[in-house]
Amino acid sequence: MLLAEIKNDAIKFAEVISKILEVDVLIVDNNLKTISNTYHYPDKPMTIHRMSIIGQVITSGNTITIDDKDDYATCRECSDFMKCDMKGFICVPIRYKGAVVGAIALIVPEHKIPHVFSNVNNSIEFLERMADLLSSKIQNSDDYNNLNLIKREREVIMDSIDYAMVSMDELGYITYYNKRFKQYFGENIDCFGMFIRDVIPHKYLTEFLSNYIEFSDRLIYFEKDSRPFYGFLSCMNIDINGSRGGMLFIFKSISDVNIQLNEIGYSNTRMTFKFLEGGLIPEQVIEEAKRLSVTSKTVLISGETGAGEELLAKAMHTFSDRVNNCFITVNCDGTYRELLEESLFGDDRSLHVVGGLGKLQLAHKGTIYFYKIDQMPIYLQRRLVEVLKTGTIYRAGMHGIKVDVRMIFSTSSDLAGLVRNGLFDDELYYRISENTIYIPPLRQDKESLCQLIDSSARFYKEKYDKKSLSFDIQAMDVLLNYSWPGNRNELEKVMDNIVYRCTGQVTSGDLAQFNLMDERESAIKLSLIRDLEKESIAALLASNINKDEVAKTLGISRATLYRKIKKYNL
Repeated sequence: MLLAEIKNDAIKFAEVISKILEVDVLIVDNNLKTISNTYHYPDKPMTIHRMSIIGQVITSGNTITIDDKDDYATCRECSDFMKCDMKGFICVPIRYKGAVVGAIALIVPEHKIPHVFSNVNNSIEFLERMADLLSSKIQNSDDYNNLNLIKREREVIMDSIDYAMVSMDELGYITYYNKRFKQYFGENIDCFGMFIRDVIPHKYLTEFLSNYIEFSDRLIYFEKDSRPFYGFLSCMNIDINGSRGGMLFIFKSISDVNIQLNEIGYSNTRMTFKFLEGGLIPEQVIEEAKRLSVTSKTVLISGETGAGEELLAKAMHTFSDRVNNCFITVNCDGTYRELLEESLFGDDRSLHVVGGLGKLQLAHKGTIYFYKIDQMPIYLQRRLVEVLKTGTIYRAGMHGIKVDVRMIFSTSSDLAGLVRNGLFDDELYYRISENTIYIPPLRQDKESLCQLIDSSARFYKEKYDKKSLSFDIQAMDVLLNYSWPGNRNELEKVMDNIVYRCTGQVTSGDLAQFNLMDERESAIKLSLIRDLEKESIAALLASNINKDEVAKTLGISRATLYRKIKKYNL
């Protein structure tokens, strides 16, 4: 097979040798397949098999010379002896990497015997040199094939990378680029051999070509044929044995970065509307949120603190066609104004943001959620209005950057009142309030409250392995009549604490320690509850039924009954 790969070279070699020596030349590989022959003198090709002269040379690796086949025993034993036109024969092996890969033979007619065999050693030496040259051609072919294989492997690897990559020679002329580079910069042209600056005339590339100083992940904005590229550029030198042999540029788009951030769980969510059922969010609110989720409209979620605004925003993102991109949260509450501006719009000099990118850029193709938008400084509100109006972010020293981002806002304040008092930007209010989802407070939705108490109790009883824990009627009355100013967040924390601390049956007295009533209201209610409880126990004891029946009627254990009898001096 190795000789077959250089068949054209073998044919040329055979023709040159034949012309020089005026004899026929035969080149055969180690599978006894003829690679080249001249056959000027015999009328037909000679038969080649394992026991033939060439077969013996290939098998043994030894040179064989025959000046008269009639005197050679192997030839006389050959079935083709009488048919063979050959008179003399010189055959040498062709070696490659220590193995015999074929043979090269001179087929000498009778009239050429004296000339060729007058100095047979010269003829053998000449053939051996030719065999060595063929071996070097095999080496070249092998090296070329290996290089092609390496090149192809490199191309497959580079094409599989999500980043755009382009390699150049030491002058900056393109030697290779992957599919993503073509998608970004060369969709309508063949960039091979082009000067990189003619393809991407950007100052960062010009700078690198002038000083060859490497850099990584520099923010770049470039627009070609009305197609913008926004992302990061890395430029590096290719060093080969200590010498500069070319350059490699890597382009990472913002979309690529966002996908990677998603893959490692950065600001991502898989919250679903299914999870919010069962009391977390009222059914009618979920239906309205679903309707708006399938659009790209800006949404304002209004409700008291802890009503579940962020959970609803995350579920809307998961339900939308942006689910495979980032969900980014911007907390406008309690963030120092300069840090908030950096995190939102980005700053190349800042250490607080990823690669100088702001959250508006990181949320490209995804969703950005503004928690407590009423707390955002007005000058930032006005910058946000520009993004809503134009879909463009403006930063000092850069062109406007287009972003495709869905915005969801939440507030627990009366924004209309803040606008009237000059405490909130009126244009931002009118732009975000067109589609408002209101989450009612928990105290106004007794059905959701019951469901949430029940599901929270089940969850934490399972969590703390307290499946026998229960709530008496008075305890449930306290939970249902508490105002829950912190709404769902407060209820979750309280239920966690109750189940963790209490055992057996939870009573209204047990709940007193959790501050579920103000002091005055708590004292009055607890006093009434205790009086009712005392009267109920006294009446049952006076009916002469045994204490087991009394405990069963009250829904408490016998031990609890005895404690209450002692407590009330009954």
